[in-house]
Amino acid sequence: MTIHKQFLERLASPTAGLIMTEKLFAERLERHSVDEIIGKTAHDLFSEHLATIYSEQDQIILTQGEEISDRLELVSNRNGRLGWYLSSKYSIEGKDGTIIGLASISRDLQTPGDEDLRIAGLAKVVEHIQKNYLEDLKPTVLASAAGLSLTQFERRMRKIFKLSTAQFIRKTRIESAARQLIETNKPIINIALDCGYSDQSAFTRQFKTSVGMAPGVYRSAYHHPLTVRSEVRSSESEF
Repeated sequence: MTIHKQFLERLASPTAGLIMTEKLFAERLERHSVDEIIGKTAHDLFSEHLATIYSEQDQIILTQGEEISDRLELVSNRNGRLGWYLSSKYSIEGKDGTIIGLASISRDLQTPGDEDLRIAGLAKVVEHIQKNYLEDLKPTVLASAAGLSLTQFERRMRKIFKLSTAQFIRKTRIESAARQLIETNKPIINIALDCGYSDQSAFTRQFKTSVGMAPGVYRSAYHHPLTVRSEVRSSESEF
């Protein structure tokens, strides 16, 4: 059985930084204990790019009271390892109605096991998505292929992956694009087309929404030059 870990990521105030969290969040940051991150700000805990994004989100919530609900995010830690989360952020009000802090909640979207997929009747459809994500995949067609109504199909996708079908397809595409940005020198427009996007602007918008930064910025932050040089040498040896 797959366990999707949900945890209180942050309880923070505008002045004191992080004032409450859970052990799972500390583990995600590869820290030994919660005590190591209490009082820290986003800039103390995340890469510069992510810290800037999170700080801007926090300011909007703290000043305007807006909420973020079930946002699908691909997060890279300082060593470039990828992880998918569903994130929500809410403002916290004092007795007089003024905003005094915010709460951030994350759900770790771990990969379901084969048995989970088989029992849910999704194994073949998920395999099809993972092999053909560059195509224009329609949830209605995928549901029919699984022998389910669209409502039944969506319900099972949410039960197993905690995502809608559209979110799962986007996750698959963005994950592939992120790997290619890190591991290859392929032009961004080619990566966009290889991942099912009709143009680079549409790809850039969706990538930035999911990852928090544009593809070019992401590549600059996490590119693996040794991997790329190895690929170049390998290709040169073939001529």
